[in-house]
Amino acid sequence: MKSGKVWLIGLKVAFLVICVTFGTAHSQDLSGWVGKWFKLTYSYKGYETYTNPTHIPETQKFKETLYVKIMAWDTIDPSNPFLKCSGYGEDEEENVYQNNFDLRYLGGTDLDFLILCHFVSEEQEHIGFTARISGKESSKGTLKSATFKTLGGYSWERSSDPFNPRRDSQAEELTISGSLISESRLPSWVPQF
Repeated sequence: MKSGKVWLIGLKVAFLVICVTFGTAHSQDLSGWVGKWFKLTYSYKGYETYTNPTHIPETQKFKETLYVKIMAWDTIDPSNPFLKCSGYGEDEEENVYQNNFDLRYLGGTDLDFLILCHFVSEEQEHIGFTARISGKESSKGTLKSATFKTLGGYSWERSSDPFNPRRDSQAEELTISGSLISESRLPSWVPQF
């Protein structure tokens, strides 16, 4: 008799946990981040085989600043919501480039959450990372500050040259960190819309 009651209580507790889990997963709302900008420092450290004629990997380091705007909170598939983003940077010749990518929501609250990202840039560079975005609200309930920090990341690229297949490549670890920036503090070369 006692084991029957314990089993029934256990079943009720499991049901409540499942209801709370599904109820909170579907109620996530990151729409307050839409329209916000981040200024991010994007650092690579790794190896490349492009510059050495023997194709032996050589060390390379690179750092640049990116400006990322959160364009939309997409919940069409409630099991896989994401923030749509546009990122802007300048190359060594001061040419502006843009990449669009998604930050997939993994878990957390509306103000402190984990994301996953993987995309291929316009230059055919494969980039992937996980990160934590942590924000603070003002007393009026608006987003006043936030930080962005990768938990792990990578970047790789391989030459598409048919005369040198798979010999010219690069692979790096990737670190991205930064904070929220107001649109008025963006450089003039970043499109504002």
